[in-house]
Amino acid sequence: MNNFRFASINILSVIIILAIIINCGYSISTSNEDDLFTVNITVNNYNTKKEDEYVYIQYELPDEELLIVGFLPLITMNSVHHILSFACSRPYTDQPYWTAGGACKGQQKIIHDWGRNAPLWTLPKDVGIAVGRNTPYKYIVINLHYLSILKNDYSGTQLLMTRKPRKYHAAIALGGTHFIRLEPKTHRRVNSFYRVRDGEVSLIIKGDPKWSQAFYPLPSAFEIRNNDYIMGQCVYDNNDDRVITVGKTHTDEMCNVYAMYSYEPPKTASNGTIRDSPPIQTCWGNKVSEIARLIPPDSEIPPLKPIYIGGVDDVHHVHVEHTMNSFTANLYENVENWTDVQSLSAQLGEIGGIALNNANNELIVFHRGSRKWEFKYFSGNIFRNEDYGPIEDDVLVHIDTCTGKIKFRWGTKKFYMPNGLTIDHEGNFWLTDIAMHQVFMFKPNDLNHPALVVGEMFKSGSGRNQFCRPADVAVMKNGDFFVADGYCNSRIIKFNRKGEYLMEWGSSMSGKFDSDSSPLPNEWNIVHSLALNEDAQLLCGVDRENFRIQCFNSNTGVFQRQIHIEEKENICAIYAIEFAPNTKGTILFAVTGGEQTLNKKIYMINAQNGEILTSFESSSHLIAPQDITVSTNAREIYVSELVSSPNKPLHKFKSNKQENLRTQISNILIYFSDKNFRIFLIIMATTFVILVFASVIIGCIIRKKNKRKFHRLNASVNDVKNNDTSSGSIFSGWMNRRKRFEKLQQYLDDENEPLHIDIADDENDNSGDETITSIPKIQVTVLKKKKDTIKLKLDDSL
Repeated sequence: MNNFRFASINILSVIIILAIIINCGYSISTSNEDDLFTVNITVNNYNTKKEDEYVYIQYELPDEELLIVGFLPLITMNSVHHILSFACSRPYTDQPYWTAGGACKGQQKIIHDWGRNAPLWTLPKDVGIAVGRNTPYKYIVINLHYLSILKNDYSGTQLLMTRKPRKYHAAIALGGTHFIRLEPKTHRRVNSFYRVRDGEVSLIIKGDPKWSQAFYPLPSAFEIRNNDYIMGQCVYDNNDDRVITVGKTHTDEMCNVYAMYSYEPPKTASNGTIRDSPPIQTCWGNKVSEIARLIPPDSEIPPLKPIYIGGVDDVHHVHVEHTMNSFTANLYENVENWTDVQSLSAQLGEIGGIALNNANNELIVFHRGSRKWEFKYFSGNIFRNEDYGPIEDDVLVHIDTCTGKIKFRWGTKKFYMPNGLTIDHEGNFWLTDIAMHQVFMFKPNDLNHPALVVGEMFKSGSGRNQFCRPADVAVMKNGDFFVADGYCNSRIIKFNRKGEYLMEWGSSMSGKFDSDSSPLPNEWNIVHSLALNEDAQLLCGVDRENFRIQCFNSNTGVFQRQIHIEEKENICAIYAIEFAPNTKGTILFAVTGGEQTLNKKIYMINAQNGEILTSFESSSHLIAPQDITVSTNAREIYVSELVSSPNKPLHKFKSNKQENLRTQISNILIYFSDKNFRIFLIIMATTFVILVFASVIIGCIIRKKNKRKFHRLNASVNDVKNNDTSSGSIFSGWMNRRKRFEKLQQYLDDENEPLHIDIADDENDNSGDETITSIPKIQVTVLKKKKDTIKLKLDDSL
């Protein structure tokens, strides 16, 4: 038996009502007095190309104030296995259908989830999902999951909608964990979901992952208040002879839970607009392990199957990647109007490296001026100095990060082929020149004379004090530094602050491969970029032409892990990496490039375990990314282009600080809603657990346990609440939680040469179909209303 748990503090006030779901087959009926109509969103004669294919369909909403009050799957039983529905500010693409990427761009939320054999349901009479005018949500995007290959499909979803206002608005919260490893020959019992309040553990709901994927009613009204803790558990079986882990196909596994709730909508603003965003959308990972360990032993006793759950048990699962992408893909937005971009492109040559000087709010660019990396400049690895000499231009440019204007230039006639740039914690500039085969350090008070030079000028080699086209530098706080000796040599070298050799590791390719069909650890095919996290004793390097990141202990050089950011069939050369500074965590940013990489993106990675948190693209498209740098607390990201004089040599991304979108990540992102909101919440159907052989935590209520356990719980809760951190990160609480939550305003080349080269269809939304139908009666019991004013602030450590 394999138990996997998650727990987090619930930052909201909730009243849960009883909602009885009526299994009505595939028809919806409503009364005319509610001004109800239907909209069909379907594919049109669609042919799938592979098993486990995910297809997105978009529908643009009319410019009206609308509420969705029901959903009807339009499928045949041999076609779609699972449907996710999203409300978006805009779709991921302009195409009617697409199969890769995410559902939306901009603000978004999950509004419905349906699995095969699930019962039909509608929202209670006073509840609706607000979309259209006066909300951020102008589009509906449907994600269809096809289990097998088929032809001529017309599947989709029918929305039951109304123009009549509702007292409460509905939303969905997603929770679960990625940390899954199912040992062979173990047996599943049950999935469960709990609340912890003031030392008391209560079962919300208990379910079986083989039940059809759907929303199921709670047995009675249930309240969740501010500072309650929510925790869940997946108990799996595995009858195979192999270990099962997280993956994208129906032979892999996942553990997640959906909870549908309602809340009081915000009041109309003075300008006549309404800013409506759900109080919470995601809570992920085991953030409070002390509380999760209090899940009682009877959590493994399976529940009886309710009579309203029809159909055959469903052992297939939906993977959380397809829902999480929609939350994470818009954490950053491209700053399109960063000034002087066009004029800047004419003043910059090929950009070798960039770095931020946060003390002066400057982006430093190390570029090659009028010179390009071309064969004519070299004879083998030797630069033809007698023919060309140093670059006449100022190759270091200081740019104001706010205005995009140039503040200062320097570096004329000092460099021959600029490449890597690093600024250490003292503001010193570390530069590599691949023609000179040297590393330089300049102090900020003397930019004319280097304070340190390592390597022999114009002489390549593999000795202790020699380099062959060094690519990058990473500097420790004590002054020791690492050099990526990467274009011709295949190693990382560590020096002390005086430039004296300490150690090295790495070798060229042996032609051998590990069990994952990757080159052996510590073998390199261009060491192109370095990233150092001293707190975690972690040094990571880009193994560019092997499409991976390799991480090592920064003190010993011992290999820790390798990270692949895409599936093997997706060629994806990683060009640069950087840790998020001042965040006390191991979040690594990476950018892909190269001609072989068709879709160039920025990735966020947890380097401690290799998990890919999210990825996103530039709205103006990355052409030939070369380097990436991240501001203090990761509020801004900058990417440089290698190609000479592109339309946009530099890209700036800023954290999405839209007022109604609160973003937080532990292993995945957590979204919080607008400041100072009063909410009246209904978790009317709280479980949708999806697994392969057992996939979903369906929420649960547990009764009071023995008092000794409560005392232990109170102690652990006090410890958690008193653990305050204050580094100001936008990723608030990735690793820790604050003792309180406060109001937050959030708006929301030739260089590509390989190692050792010798240098001698239409949308069919049927939006006009407006069918008048009548709503089934739904029994609703509401507990006494309790409202708390909640003040949120994303906590400050990563």
